[in-house]
Amino acid sequence: MSRTIRLAIFLSIVAVMISQVVLVPTAQAANDAVLTGVIRDPDTGEGIEGAIVIITGEKLQGARTMTTDETGFYRIPNLPPGIYDITIKYLAAKDKRRKNIQLRAGTTTRLDFTLRLIEEETVLVVTSPPVDTASSSTGLALDREMMRRVPIAQPTGKGGANRSFESVAEATPGATSDMYGTSVAGTSSPENKYYVDGLSVNDPGFGLNGTALTIEFLEEVRVEAGGYMPEFGRATGGIVNAVTKTGSNEFHGGVWVFYTPGRLEGYRKPPVREGVTVQAERQLLWLGDAGFDLGGRIIRDKLWFYGGVSVSHTTYDIETTWNRVIVDQDTGEIQTDPETGFNLTERIPGTEVHRKAQGTTVQALGKLTYTPAPNHTLELLGIYAPAFSGGNGTYGLDASTGSPEVASVLGTYGTLAHRYKDDAADVQLEWNVLADDNRWDITTILGWHHQVNQSQPVDGSALGSDTGLAGTPAVVYRQSSPEYHSVTDFMRLPPDAPDGACDPWVDPTDTSQRTVTCPATVFRVGGPGFLYDRRLNRLQFRSTAARLLTGAGHHLIKFGIDFEYMQYDSERGYSGTTMYRESPNGAYFVDYRRYGYLTGPDQATVLPTLQWTVFSTTIGGFVQDSWSIMDKVTLNAGLRYDAQQLFGGDGLLSLTLPNQVSPRLGVIWDPTQIGKAKIFANYARFYQSVPLNLADRAGSGEPSVRRLYDASICDPADPESEATACQSDASRLPAGGPADPDRYWSAFGAGKTAVDPDLKPQSSDEIVAGGEYEIIPGGKLGINYTHRWLSRVIEDMSRDEATTYFIGNPGYGIANDFPKGRRVYDAVILYFDKRFATNWMLSGSYTLAWLRGNIAGLFRPETGQLDPNINSDFDLISLLANRYGPLPGDRRHSLKLFAAGEIPLGNGNTVMLGGAFRATSGGPTNVLGSHELYGSGEAFLVDRGGGERLPWVFRLDTNIGYRKYFTEDLTMDLTMDVFNVINFQSVTGIDQNYTFSDVVPIPGGSLEDLERHTDVTGAPIDRNPNFGNPVAYQSPRLFRFGVRMNF
Repeated sequence: MSRTIRLAIFLSIVAVMISQVVLVPTAQAANDAVLTGVIRDPDTGEGIEGAIVIITGEKLQGARTMTTDETGFYRIPNLPPGIYDITIKYLAAKDKRRKNIQLRAGTTTRLDFTLRLIEEETVLVVTSPPVDTASSSTGLALDREMMRRVPIAQPTGKGGANRSFESVAEATPGATSDMYGTSVAGTSSPENKYYVDGLSVNDPGFGLNGTALTIEFLEEVRVEAGGYMPEFGRATGGIVNAVTKTGSNEFHGGVWVFYTPGRLEGYRKPPVREGVTVQAERQLLWLGDAGFDLGGRIIRDKLWFYGGVSVSHTTYDIETTWNRVIVDQDTGEIQTDPETGFNLTERIPGTEVHRKAQGTTVQALGKLTYTPAPNHTLELLGIYAPAFSGGNGTYGLDASTGSPEVASVLGTYGTLAHRYKDDAADVQLEWNVLADDNRWDITTILGWHHQVNQSQPVDGSALGSDTGLAGTPAVVYRQSSPEYHSVTDFMRLPPDAPDGACDPWVDPTDTSQRTVTCPATVFRVGGPGFLYDRRLNRLQFRSTAARLLTGAGHHLIKFGIDFEYMQYDSERGYSGTTMYRESPNGAYFVDYRRYGYLTGPDQATVLPTLQWTVFSTTIGGFVQDSWSIMDKVTLNAGLRYDAQQLFGGDGLLSLTLPNQVSPRLGVIWDPTQIGKAKIFANYARFYQSVPLNLADRAGSGEPSVRRLYDASICDPADPESEATACQSDASRLPAGGPADPDRYWSAFGAGKTAVDPDLKPQSSDEIVAGGEYEIIPGGKLGINYTHRWLSRVIEDMSRDEATTYFIGNPGYGIANDFPKGRRVYDAVILYFDKRFATNWMLSGSYTLAWLRGNIAGLFRPETGQLDPNINSDFDLISLLANRYGPLPGDRRHSLKLFAAGEIPLGNGNTVMLGGAFRATSGGPTNVLGSHELYGSGEAFLVDRGGGERLPWVFRLDTNIGYRKYFTEDLTMDLTMDVFNVINFQSVTGIDQNYTFSDVVPIPGGSLEDLERHTDVTGAPIDRNPNFGNPVAYQSPRLFRFGVRMNF
């Protein structure tokens, strides 16, 4: 053993001892493959000691060798995914070779050999067994061939334009799409852990994928849905790992262009809504991406490079039109449609206005692979991905969902539109050392992930400025009594509209009686409201060591340390320092949102912005043993430990989450003993890493002030009135009693949120069992069962209806009088998987699943609230009833099929075919009401899931292509993807708000009870006329055309 190896081993062991823990995870195992097996004498069946195993491939710098031990066993780790050749040498025996062995990231492939001294040299072309007999994990590996040949990444939606690695993760059995990404095994997408080459790229603030890297730069995407070992952690969802391409001794690369024209979009069924005067219809104009990549050698077998650039762009057309209600000219009564019960409306001619919503993303990646000495590898990775959207008369795109920021246009352009900047940068240095005999394997990683997320006014004025739109307050008008405002109170009719098209109907005999014909139920004017400038950093250090030992079989013992520092610098504020909201009767306005504090009785200091810098530290590690018992049964056992500390904006400790002890235990039996089958079972506990949004808000405080303004004196939409009359004492309305020290101003949110001193980390447990069998060469059939449940939840709560809050574990500690946080997922998955070989591939799964509980995860699907661990699920005692039931991700049946093939035509011509089919049963819906403090969609009037289930959703996608081989290495592909070929338009979402009246739940109530229910004042509730009506349909048919040159 070399001195360098001994030093590296010594340093790793010392690090473990200093930490006094058994240390944390590395994702390195998910980047590379392992080749293992036994070489035997065919006559005796005994292992052959001293045989030399040599593996070569285009992804390796030089060759990798190992000598078999006394049992004939060999194991070669750290092999980048790719195609390899294997040569066996032993004494006077002729060499035995196997060619074209495909190895996939994060898997162990077993290949056994037999050798006779008198055999002739043999060369075999074989298919590597698809069954990973060393692992009990579940999930899916998507290699480059599958991602290119099968239409998986839909063009629209999050990561659609650039075909990001997160967008293809939905193909995993048991995975579904949610608002912010991909849900794995019943969890929410922010619970996933996202890696690029082992570097964590989660958004430190909210947990989302922070680097949506295009699949064009990737060799493989591997999704670990469950059953994984303790080297993976800090996630209660799945592990999504993207493995980038590398250089090689031969130059290789490509150029690509993909284009999706909106003109070919199928019919998009518009939702029919009641009470909307200004309507918006979204139409895709075009989206696409273009780029190139290049890899090769700088020094043969010594220094390689790989790099690429990709640019993607999306443009939508947002058409707004005006509508007026039809009234009886004699009585002024609004006419209704007898079929729908909706008010009858008519479009006002000449009111069409078009604006674009658009965004652009640039991604650049560079990678160097260097071998300074035998068995030493250094790899440097750099990524820069700026994105920008909106401004200059256009709307922006929401980076967290990929959709235009406006679902409706009930407001002026300056208040609805924003200019967004969302940049990501990543740098990682990795050092890997292998012992000469491959029995020690040491990997050290140092990485940095950085994000900038900004929301600015469309005119470019700076956050906190008192000029431009940044200095203009937003005003929300919502008067409903005695009548609605007319939209023309706030904005003019388009110039081509008829004069007086929105004039109210007036009774000629009594001019005080009138009917508004262009009502504005809710309308926003002024500035853009909430603005932010966020800068996030994640520093990561990991070091792991693995040792191969022999004893009653073979042991692979692995341990490591992990340190992570996250920082979140957040500056936010409201344009004009406040957001005014009108009362329903129109008598006054209130500061709906305004940062500030009181220095004395009715002495308010207003803050133009609020800025905090919060951070967290996490240290931990793992130890695990993969024991192949007599090379017949594999026992995987291990433990990991994490401890996270979060610090608030004052730099002081806000939250500490130690003792995250995660046991993992799995057993795998290969009844064939040759790597073609396995039966497995696994138990694991997972802990969640808490995003920094909690420390930024609850751990730092959001000091706010509020006052009331007399609407007869103050008109906040008029800049002069807002600057003078609204600030005068005459406009003040008392909110407190005569004896209160503060009659006109109120303050709230100034202090940190209290924390249960016995707070436990959020965790979940999982049991997985199943089996796989290679039924055809390269194709495996499998079945597994998963039972996963939340053990503890971290949330904020209040016992005094939002006056004060505390953070705890619902159902435990000081929150033992609250219901326990519950989420239970059960699923049976039947699947088949064959990688692309011999001109075809097929991957498919059927999932039968149940998901129930009282919390969906780290965001609220009902309202879209993304405040991990401080959502409104447990906030108020008055809202706790009826929350247990089927969760939004409860899709009972899910069928997914992915296939591809090619037909060689001769003379270098090939036809390529691919397709995908999905059939998913509909999810549950709810019956929701508004709450007087929290607003709409917060009260479950009857038990969760009490509404009708959504219908089934079907989707058929196809791919057809033509490949021309100019030479063996130079090809051109012409492709056409068609998404939703039949243009199914199933309902994917309905309006679940039964009423916008302020109500409380009906404990154990039924739909019949709703007719007798009253609001908090005792008055009958107003039923939302849109309740139960569709708000979203399937994306229509889309075509994506592509050209790619490969060399």
